[in-house]
Amino acid sequence: MTALSLADRRRRGAKAVRTRLFVGIARSLFLAILSLMVLVPIAYMVLASFKTVPDFFGNPYGLPGTWAWDNYSRAWRDAHISITLPNTIIVTAVSVFGSTLLAALIAYGISRKEKPFAMGLYTFFVAGLLVPVNMIVLPLFILIKWLGLFGTLMALIFPYIALGLPLGVLILGPVAATLPRDLISAAQVDGATEWQIFRRIVLPLMKPGLISVAILNGVWMWNEFFIPLIVAFKPESQTMPVGIVSFVGAYSTEWGLVFASVVVSTAPILFAYLLMTRQFQSGLTAGAVKG
Repeated sequence: MTALSLADRRRRGAKAVRTRLFVGIARSLFLAILSLMVLVPIAYMVLASFKTVPDFFGNPYGLPGTWAWDNYSRAWRDAHISITLPNTIIVTAVSVFGSTLLAALIAYGISRKEKPFAMGLYTFFVAGLLVPVNMIVLPLFILIKWLGLFGTLMALIFPYIALGLPLGVLILGPVAATLPRDLISAAQVDGATEWQIFRRIVLPLMKPGLISVAILNGVWMWNEFFIPLIVAFKPESQTMPVGIVSFVGAYSTEWGLVFASVVVSTAPILFAYLLMTRQFQSGLTAGAVKG
């Protein structure tokens, strides 16, 4: 009986080992496929940025026959990247800072739940995620024209800040709700003002969530095309997505220059994400569990 029990345990142990091995292989294969789905388009984009138009159509998936290194210099000159890149950086940086700070203020105020309409206000802000940009473009156009901001960077910054609030409140609301009330009460007892509490206690504790909001809003603000196309029509106020379209013609398209511009446009935001990946992940889960 003992020998049979020992043999049975060994069989179960061997089966468990095989199951774990199979699950590990399946997980690794799944992650490898997901990685390829991300890396292959990036590799294709980089290779295509070095191709001429005949090479692009003659060998679209292979290595460049002739490495057209001048695509980047031509893209920098013809797409006015020297103008659109600084514009995109300024607009994105100011908009991200403004929307993140305002979202943190709103989320902290709502999380205290001292007013009966706090949750209604939270729902009101989050409902903004359901409103498509195309629906508000006409009133936005009229408002920007009335304010006299047409053709300026402020015509992009103000809408971006407003459109970034719903996502910011959605993420930072649960984060603010988990803040230790005893620490805030102790600061109030010590005579700290509300602004001092927010600046010295709340903001540092909300840092992972703030980074997540900054990354998520920064990505779409950096890549936004429709709003700059409508309200930033002057060349000196255009952003990179609008500048890249200058290479797309009705009868011919300089695809090498298009992809070279896309590489330049993608590199900063990709580099920023890689630097803050850990903070981004911790920020998304910061308000998931109260503790």
